[in-house]
Amino acid sequence: MNGTKRSPVDGGWARLVPPTESRSDEERVFVGEHASVVQIRHLIARVAPTSAAVLITGESGTGKEILACDVYRGSTRRNRPFVAVNCAAIAPNLEESELFGHEAGAFTGADRRRAGRFELAHEGTIFLDEVGDMPLPLQVKLLRILEAGEYLPVGGESPCRCDVRLIAATNENLEKLVDEGRFRADLFYRLCVVRIDVPPLRERREDIPLLIAHFAHRFAESYGRKALTLAPDLTEFLERYHFPGNVRELANIIHHAVILAEEDRLSLDLIPPYLLRRLTAAVPALEFTGRFHDAKRRLIEQFERGYLVSAIKQSGGIISRAARLAGISERVFHQKLRAYGLHGLSFRRSDT
Repeated sequence: MNGTKRSPVDGGWARLVPPTESRSDEERVFVGEHASVVQIRHLIARVAPTSAAVLITGESGTGKEILACDVYRGSTRRNRPFVAVNCAAIAPNLEESELFGHEAGAFTGADRRRAGRFELAHEGTIFLDEVGDMPLPLQVKLLRILEAGEYLPVGGESPCRCDVRLIAATNENLEKLVDEGRFRADLFYRLCVVRIDVPPLRERREDIPLLIAHFAHRFAESYGRKALTLAPDLTEFLERYHFPGNVRELANIIHHAVILAEEDRLSLDLIPPYLLRRLTAAVPALEFTGRFHDAKRRLIEQFERGYLVSAIKQSGGIISRAARLAGISERVFHQKLRAYGLHGLSFRRSDT
């Protein structure tokens, strides 16, 4: 099979990235300097040159596909195809045909032979996203590829050989799915030769300023805008937001701000309204009176104070533990405590 010329990928759930047609580097950079990110990079550097299967786990929006691309780029197959498949979006009646292809006449409407995703990925890499949503019958066929390197197209009479590097990703707890009988244990162990656990953004808050700058530059450049400066209040606010949508949500927030910015500056008043609604819901007693910037400052101050108190209480008044919980340095945590007249010792003595 020729890895540089492939059939076009139809449908919205699979993509083929031939070696002559890579996506931009900006879209594929996993930004961060947190210890967990450094560890992930080290792990990828070790596993990428091998042929081992890789399982990437983490919440939605944490950047699992970006890491899959990093594994691909560091492999000996980097000049061969990279085929990404969203297992959750495969139509139930087309699962086997889409992955393994079919012969002409295999079923009604199959008027010609069609290559499946594994054939398109031959000698390259296939990325199975949301693999936890793969139905059990398909899991059996995937296991066959991993064990014997072959598959049978729908309507085929003889197996086809397939040489692929497999990378899988999921936001599900596969061990739990195995216990519930919804995922095959033997397939789980085949996929999990090397496992990469991607932390949610709330557990690496130190990377938020880096990500803000990265996305501000990326989106400004895509719209032909000049370099944008970042207002301290924007970064300060986003450093304290819990980001249920992780890095993807942060990217969307900055994208929104870049589009609405009339000047070469991104400030807090450009963030999506839903963020302020979430924040004000947490502090309903705040009175929005006076000038806008004064009200915004009071809102942020009340949020910060409440957040610090909550962190100290949860850590039993131990500041080093509270700082780790908050995802900021102990020095910065002490500075903020002094600014608000708070003392960790008082929370050790009393629960109020």
